[in-house]
Amino acid sequence: MFKQISHGCILVAALAVAGCASVAPSALFKLAALDPLSADPEVLAIAAVMPAALKLRTGDVVLDFSLQVSAPAGSVHEVVPLEIVDGGKTPGVVASPSFEHIQQARVAAKDVDRLAAGLAKARAYRETGRRDGKGSISVTIKGGCRAGATRDGSLTAAIYMRVKPGEKFFPLTTAINLRELLGNDAIARLPACQNS
Repeated sequence: MFKQISHGCILVAALAVAGCASVAPSALFKLAALDPLSADPEVLAIAAVMPAALKLRTGDVVLDFSLQVSAPAGSVHEVVPLEIVDGGKTPGVVASPSFEHIQQARVAAKDVDRLAAGLAKARAYRETGRRDGKGSISVTIKGGCRAGATRDGSLTAAIYMRVKPGEKFFPLTTAINLRELLGNDAIARLPACQNS
């Protein structure tokens, strides 16, 4: 149970996309060694390197944490829309300011206690030694907006993650060509960003 994070399919538009973005080979080792129940909700963050013309908004990135167990422990299911902030200090993540920008998705202050309580309940269940539960943690990007005209050619994005204080963000995906993944029509249908 919870031997690794289920990364889920990474979707960068409000539509269903067949298949998942490529997971970075280094992420497989990092995720395999990671105990997601030890994640600090105040530090847990996703960093997205996005094309300059595309942005994520609060609620476009969703963390889904679930634990299904029989009574008396009780199940946990927390769906947490992440708060989007400017990239700012994002150790381990580099972007070219001429055509890219970095945004972070993090657990909003109002959701920290709720997620921490769910993780604590899962840790307590694990300590009982029971193995009949099923759990997962996934992060999905399911929306976005256009902050300007998209340039011709590839629109490349990359996704990174941090779960503990003091550590650098590590790459979750290899470079994702959003134009190839989603198609021109889907990108054109993204709404214009407000206040961009």
